[in-house]
Amino acid sequence: MIEVKQVNGKRMMKQFARFPNQIFKDDPHYVPPFEYDEYHILNPKKNVSLEDATAACFLAYKNGKVAGRIMGIISHIYNNKNNEKRARVSRFDCIDDQEVANALFTAVENWAKNNGMDTICGPLGFNDLEREGLMVEGWDYMGTYQCSYHAPWYKKLFENYGYAEEVRWIEYRLFVPKTMPEKIDRVAEIMEKRYGYHEKHFKSTNELLKACKKDVFKLIDDCYSKLYGTIPFSEKLINQTIKLFKIVLDKDYISLIYNKEDELVAFGLGYASLAKAMHDSKGRYLPFGIFRMLHAIKHPKVVELGLVAVRPDLQGSGVISLVLRNFTQRLMKNGIEYCEAGQELVTNAPVHKAFAMYDRKVIRQKVSFVKKL
Repeated sequence: MIEVKQVNGKRMMKQFARFPNQIFKDDPHYVPPFEYDEYHILNPKKNVSLEDATAACFLAYKNGKVAGRIMGIISHIYNNKNNEKRARVSRFDCIDDQEVANALFTAVENWAKNNGMDTICGPLGFNDLEREGLMVEGWDYMGTYQCSYHAPWYKKLFENYGYAEEVRWIEYRLFVPKTMPEKIDRVAEIMEKRYGYHEKHFKSTNELLKACKKDVFKLIDDCYSKLYGTIPFSEKLINQTIKLFKIVLDKDYISLIYNKEDELVAFGLGYASLAKAMHDSKGRYLPFGIFRMLHAIKHPKVVELGLVAVRPDLQGSGVISLVLRNFTQRLMKNGIEYCEAGQELVTNAPVHKAFAMYDRKVIRQKVSFVKKL
C-alpha cells in the first residue's frame, strides 16, 4: 500500500531531511546537503526565500515505511519576471519503484495546479545557488558540496511519468597544470597593462565579504539574469547566502577583477571541497561533522570552483584570463591536483571556451525536466 502525506510537524520534517541517507547509505560517492538546512527548509525564519515563494513537502510511505520524498516550489519572483505559471520539483528522492514515484509526482502536480500553475519543471531549488538538476551521468566520481547527487534510476522515474528534458548541464574536472598556460598568462598581462584591469586584495575576510555584498551579487544578477531558472537576489537572500558560505571562504580562492573606475568586471569564487567531510558526517554538524569540515577547509586536497562571471559587455574580451591566472597560480602554490567546476549549461559557450585552456574532462551531467499540467 502506498500513501502520500504532506509534511507537517517536526517528526515528518526530520524524516524528509534524513530520507536520502537511506537511499545512499552504501554509496561511497554520495554527498548530502546540510541536514540542519534541509530540516528548516519550510521555516520562514530560517529560509528567507519563502518571502518570495510558496513551497510544500511530501513523503510517500509504502507499507508504512518512508519510500520517497518530493518538494514543490512556486517562485513568485521568477514567475512575475518571466510572465509564467511554473512550479518547480525539488528534493526528489525515491526507491526504485515507479508506483511510489508516480504517487509523489501526482501529489506535487495536484498541489501546483491547485495553486494556479500550468507547468512544472526541475529538479530546481529556490534560486540558482541551490542544488539543481537531476544527475544522469557521473556515478563513478565523488559528488561535490555544491551540486546535486541522484540515483541512476531517478531519470526513468521522471520520464515514465511524462517529463521531458528541457536543459542540460555538464560538470568539469579541471586539472591544475605544472606551469602556467602561456595563453592565459599572455592575455592577462595585456588586460592589465593595456586596459588597467586589476585584482583587488583584501586585508581580512570581513573586508572581502563587504565587497562581495556590494559588488559580486550585482554582477551575478547582471550575468545570470537570462540563464535558466535564475532569480534576482534580494538583500535578505544575499545576507543569508553570505552567512552560509562564510565558513568556507578562503581569500586564496576568490579573485575580484576591477577596472580603472573601480567597477567590478569579473570574478571567480572557489573553496576547499567539503565533499568527503559531508559524506562521512552524513550532512550533520554534530558530533564530528564540524571538525571534519574545519580540517577539510584548512587542509584542502580538492577545490570546488563555485562561480565565475564576467560583465556581459566584456565577455569575450579576455578579462576572464586574470581570474584564471590568479586561480591557477594559487592552486599550483597550494599543491592542488585538480578542481571541480560547478555545473555549466551546455549552451554556455564562453565558460566552455575558457575551460578549454586546461586539461579537463566532463565527469557529470545533469538535466532539468519539464511537463505541462
